[in-house]
Amino acid sequence: MKKYLANGITMVRIVLAPVLFFFHSITDAFIVIYLICAVSDFLDGPVARITHSSSHMGALLDTIGDFLMYGSMMKVMIASGAVPLWTILWLAGALLIHLAAAFICWHRFGRFYLNHALSSKLMGAAFFITPFSVRFGVDLFHLTITCIISSISAVEAVMIQLKANSAGTDILSLIGMLKRNPACKPNSQSGKQALEAAE
Repeated sequence: MKKYLANGITMVRIVLAPVLFFFHSITDAFIVIYLICAVSDFLDGPVARITHSSSHMGALLDTIGDFLMYGSMMKVMIASGAVPLWTILWLAGALLIHLAAAFICWHRFGRFYLNHALSSKLMGAAFFITPFSVRFGVDLFHLTITCIISSISAVEAVMIQLKANSAGTDILSLIGMLKRNPACKPNSQSGKQALEAAE
């Protein structure tokens, strides 16, 4: 039972995130569902580690849940008309680059996985605050900072997936990865062999 708990928590986000897509503005109901999704995003990783149930399937579900949650959030911000178009395009571009990074990982290592580097966690925190910023009055300073963080995070995500020797889930930053293994270079065969050995 314990080994399915983390994935169950992630599934809450996967089920509820698409519901957010059908909102046309950031209402109180939207905020409640969004908070439940956010709690799911916060808890699934720690629960997986505590119960020793981390898995490639869990990482895949977490990635899907993240894209559904933030993609739905972007759609509602567009529908609300409360956010400047340039911020929508900027943030959408960052999300697409992160999606490209996940596809790079899938192409090189056979795993569709979004690396949770520190910059990605910082981006997630900035994204999390965004609906509240819009709901209680658009804060252009916060939106600008979120756009900048998202850009840095997206570029780092792509670089990590291009340089990593395996689809490891413990890469916290590009610099840290290169320091730990200066010889990091694209090598899809060795990456796949490492994953097979780990399994």
